[in-house]
Amino acid sequence: EATQVQEYESGFVPGLLQVPEYVRAVYDVSPMCRSTEEREREVEVRAIRQQRLRSDDDPLHLVAIVDESVLRNPVGGCATHRAQLAHLLESVELPTVGLQVLPAAQGEHPSLASGFMVLSFGDLGEPDMAYVEHALGATHLEKEPHVTLARLKFDQLRSLALAPAESHEL
Repeated sequence: EATQVQEYESGFVPGLLQVPEYVRAVYDVSPMCRSTEEREREVEVRAIRQQRLRSDDDPLHLVAIVDESVLRNPVGGCATHRAQLAHLLESVELPTVGLQVLPAAQGEHPSLASGFMVLSFGDLGEPDMAYVEHALGATHLEKEPHVTLARLKFDQLRSLALAPAESHEL
């Protein structure tokens, strides 16, 4: 139901921008046991969510910041890596997608500990929420001080990241 996702990722490509092979590779190394059918269902669900980035009726706007290392990590092997990078270049051409890269040379920054998202719900009357995935699961944060901190960190990261054109070039 979100209308906008602001996402910072330090370890992998944001889910809304992952190609199916990348999704499978990430799930293959997960300690959570999934049958082939469960894994493929997850891949399909992710593809359905991604369709909203191209929707005219119910668009989802994504503003993503990724660490430079995300672009250099060949998750799934060379062919998957090439396909993923090509998909990122295609995705940033969508009017609903913004992608910036936080360069490795940046060094310390406000979110060294983990990636996170801020979900906004537009005219639905729902308050924004923060979402943090971590090695042991995920946490939803709905209290205003936490959401405000997440927004502040995202804005700080955005100011430290390369501009969209420079990110595209990288």
